[in-house]
Amino acid sequence: MAQRTLEEPLASVEIPAEALASAQENARAVDQGDAFAREIFPALGRAELLGLGAPANAGGELLKQAAVIEALAERSLASGFALWGHRMCIEYLAAADTDWARSILPDLQAGTVPGVSGMASAFKTFAGAGTLDLSMVREGGSVVLSGTLPWASNLYADALVVSAAWDRTEGADQAVPTVVAFWLSTEGVEVGKDLDLLALQGTASTYVKVQDARIPAQQVLSTDFYDFLGRCRPTFGILQSAFCMGLATASFRMARANLPGLNEVFFDEFSDLQDQLEDARCTLRDYARCVGTPEAPERRDVLRLRLRAGQLAVALAALEGKTSGGKGYVVTSDANRRLRESLFLPVQSPSEAQLKWEIAKGS
Repeated sequence: MAQRTLEEPLASVEIPAEALASAQENARAVDQGDAFAREIFPALGRAELLGLGAPANAGGELLKQAAVIEALAERSLASGFALWGHRMCIEYLAAADTDWARSILPDLQAGTVPGVSGMASAFKTFAGAGTLDLSMVREGGSVVLSGTLPWASNLYADALVVSAAWDRTEGADQAVPTVVAFWLSTEGVEVGKDLDLLALQGTASTYVKVQDARIPAQQVLSTDFYDFLGRCRPTFGILQSAFCMGLATASFRMARANLPGLNEVFFDEFSDLQDQLEDARCTLRDYARCVGTPEAPERRDVLRLRLRAGQLAVALAALEGKTSGGKGYVVTSDANRRLRESLFLPVQSPSEAQLKWEIAKGS
C-alpha cells in the first residue's frame, strides 16, 4: 500500500514536461553552478504554476503548489528550493495586497522576475529566537534601509527581495517590526561574493549588504508584523516540507532499487523509513488542504511536519548512499548529489535547532 502511494504525486497537477525534464537534465549543472535554478521559472509561469493558492491557500490550491515543488525537488533539490523561495515572495505580495504589491505580482507569477524570501531573521523574531538584521527610517515619501541579510537565495540582479526591518524613525516610541520589499538593483544594495556551496551552487545564494538604500514608502508591505507573518507561516512551512519530501522520495526510490542482494541487510531500516515517509506525505496533504480553513493545522504541528520531512530526507539520502556502494562516492553521481543536498536541510532556516527549540517552547 505505502509503496504504491509513494509513486503518486501529492496532488493531481499538470506540470509541463519541459520543466520536469529541465530540472532533471540540469541537476548536475545547477549543482556545479554551470546553470541557474531560475531558468525553470518561465515554463512554470506559462503554465500558471507559480502562484497556486496565494495567499493562504486561496481557492484550495496550496496542495497543488506543494505537488509542483515536490516534483521538482525529486529531480533537483536546488530547483525545488529555488521555486519555494520565489513562491514565498509571491505569497508575501499577495498577502500584503497593496496597490504596489498587486502591480508587481504579474511579473513574478510569469517567472520573468525572480523573488527572494529574505525572511529568515523575520521568522526568528516572530518566534522569539532572534532579531531583525535590517533597520529603516521614514523620510517623507521614502524609506531608507540599512543592515544585512546574512543569507538569501535567488539573488539575481533583477530580483525583488521581501524582508523585514526595524522601523526606527525618529520620534517613534519604540522600533516597530515592518515588512518591506526592495529591488537588488537599488543603489546602496550590494550582493555578496559567490560562495562555494554544497549542491546549491546554481541557486544564487549568498549574503546582502544594505547601506542607506532609499526606496519608495509604497514598498512597505505591512506594519502589522506578527499578524502578517502568522498568516504566511503555514504556507512557508508546508512548502518547505514539500521540497524535503521531494528529495526523500527520490532517495527512497533509488534505495529500493538498490536493495536486492547484499543490501537486503538494510531492509528493516528501509521498511521503517518507507512507512514514515508515507505517513509524513499523508500529513502534508491533510495540512495543505486545511490551511486557511476552520480546520487549519496548529503552528506547532506544521513545525513538527517540517522537522520530520527534513529528517526523513537526510535519513533516506544516507540510506541511498549506503546502498549505492562505491558509485555513490563519485561526486558527479545523483546519489552523491542528493546526499550533499540533504546536508543543507538541517541548517536551512528554520534550522533543525530552531525547529526543535520552537516545538519544545510550545509555539
